[in-house]
Amino acid sequence: MTELDGRMLAGRYRIEALVGRGGMADVYRGTDTMLERPIAVKILTDRSDDIRKRFLREAQSMAKLNHRNIVGVYDAGQADGLSYIIMELIQGRTLAQIPSGELTMHVAIRHFIDLLEALSYAHDQGLVHRDVKPANVMVLGDGSIKVMDFGLSRRTSEMSSVTNAGEIVGTIAYLSPERFLGKVADARSDLYSVGIMMYEVFTGGVPFKNEMDDLVAVIFAHVNEPPAAPRSVNRAVPMQIERIILKLLEKDPDRRYQNARELIEELQSLIGGGPAGVNPGAEATTQAQRKAAAAAAAPDAVREALEKTFGSSTRTLNEGYSETLAGMLATRKRNYPEATRAYTTALAAFKSAGNDLEHAKTALKFAMMIAQKNSEGDQPDRKEIDLAVEVLGEALPVIRGRRMAKELEEGERILYALQRIGVRFR
Repeated sequence: MTELDGRMLAGRYRIEALVGRGGMADVYRGTDTMLERPIAVKILTDRSDDIRKRFLREAQSMAKLNHRNIVGVYDAGQADGLSYIIMELIQGRTLAQIPSGELTMHVAIRHFIDLLEALSYAHDQGLVHRDVKPANVMVLGDGSIKVMDFGLSRRTSEMSSVTNAGEIVGTIAYLSPERFLGKVADARSDLYSVGIMMYEVFTGGVPFKNEMDDLVAVIFAHVNEPPAAPRSVNRAVPMQIERIILKLLEKDPDRRYQNARELIEELQSLIGGGPAGVNPGAEATTQAQRKAAAAAAAPDAVREALEKTFGSSTRTLNEGYSETLAGMLATRKRNYPEATRAYTTALAAFKSAGNDLEHAKTALKFAMMIAQKNSEGDQPDRKEIDLAVEVLGEALPVIRGRRMAKELEEGERILYALQRIGVRFR
């Protein structure tokens, strides 16, 4: 029971039971007493002006869409201090909730075709979803799917590198590289997210992740690192599927599929048994079987991505994240002065924000960069080495206290390397 159970909205919509919670809204089962039909009632819980605008945009965007694979919106408004959206009531499980072993090859491809049909329709209406992920795809009892949460969608005519630079939202694991670069996001950005989802379904995990739970490293990988080939993770993935996934995950949007219809036709040819066909009864590449068998990112854009996605309200903390990313990129280019500037700025930001964990993670990166730099030259910079040893000395107790074994081993290795460099050049 919640305090809203049994409450009437706008003299018409009766709220009956909570069915789900999200980052900015709760969803209730309800009844439209005028039409006597079941409904879903989405109630905004975050009252900030920006969130209100996004909430209204979701209603406006979805109300324009009338497609069998998109959740329908019936009404939206404000009553008794509550902002609400009245939607089609659907029952099922999201793709993220489906247990391992249920998705056969044929069923998975059918789900992706339905998802792409929904996106193709939205794209034709000039709307980009911008938050395509398993949690936003509901699988109904009859096997059909419904795409939810167009609250982050934007009309393509409204999107430009200027307007989007500070407005990156979505979920980091599924966002396209251009989203982190402050560039235009279009239909091909949604297709990149579909590629991440396909990779996850057919291999059991997303392509860009970090065992040390380092969000900045994940962003860096999206922008700069090629994904491991799906067949290197799960040999049961058919070559045709691997080719499709890798094309979807191209860093350059011009090298991806240019529209959802292209991909729909390819997937239909696979389950249709054509020359490139896949056995419809094949159970090969599911999440369960895998488990069983087994840049130059714009700082403002990255800061907004982290703030929007992870709910941080601390400007200093987000500055730390974006500067850490800048340091990683500069290190990769061996631009050590810029890397030093970025990392020291990030360390100061995390310390100011009181975030010992992120300070410790960044200290590892900084110390590794200093070790790399000073092992390449003939004459080390003693001040840099001493600073790296100092910040690493602050980081290791934090890492040890949190029992982060891999990070502790890495930190001790770097500390030893720095000490050897210092002794060698005394």
